[in-house]
Amino acid sequence: MSVAASSHAHLFVLSGPSGVGKSTLAQAVLDQDEHLARAITHTSRAARESERNGVHYHFVSESQFLAMMRRDEFLETVHIFGNYYGTSRKAVLDSLANGTDTLLIIDWQGAQSVRQQFQGVTSLFVLPPSVAALNHRLTGRETEEHASYESRLASARDEMSHYNEYDYVLINDLFDTTVEQIHEVVETTRANRNIQIGPTQAAIEALLAST
Repeated sequence: MSVAASSHAHLFVLSGPSGVGKSTLAQAVLDQDEHLARAITHTSRAARESERNGVHYHFVSESQFLAMMRRDEFLETVHIFGNYYGTSRKAVLDSLANGTDTLLIIDWQGAQSVRQQFQGVTSLFVLPPSVAALNHRLTGRETEEHASYESRLASARDEMSHYNEYDYVLINDLFDTTVEQIHEVVETTRANRNIQIGPTQAAIEALLAST
């Protein structure tokens, strides 16, 4: 059974392939909007040098994560490249109950799960400006997952194939423009209006055809 997010608070989902810049975009939007909060993901993977517990992720051991799963503490979970990721059910429900618009940064599978549990979810999918740009990010980004480039690219292609399940699709070409587009989606959702934004279907298909 699905439930309404709240009569006053909105639930937003942001997805996209690894390396497209979701977290950086989200942080820029959050910095501009004091009424929007991010639900921080739990993960069993080790923290990178640049990451802080409770800020970028909630870092837990695999045994702790699995225990939380058994207690049904997650709205959604995913196991990728040997690590678990999940969104705390209580954190999201508490945030919405407090009247705070809440942003989830999750993959397409998590987005499907959240839509099944909540009514009125607004979803955004971010695509790279080109395959070359995505390749550059995938080969250059810091990672401890030890996944091969080929497996990470295959995962990114699979993620991008689900773009049409989302309310809005954006191409992260000019960073500031993409941040503004996400902000516009948030504001129009709050105002209970629709907005025409993002690339044409032909542009999306051309991008995906080149992967």
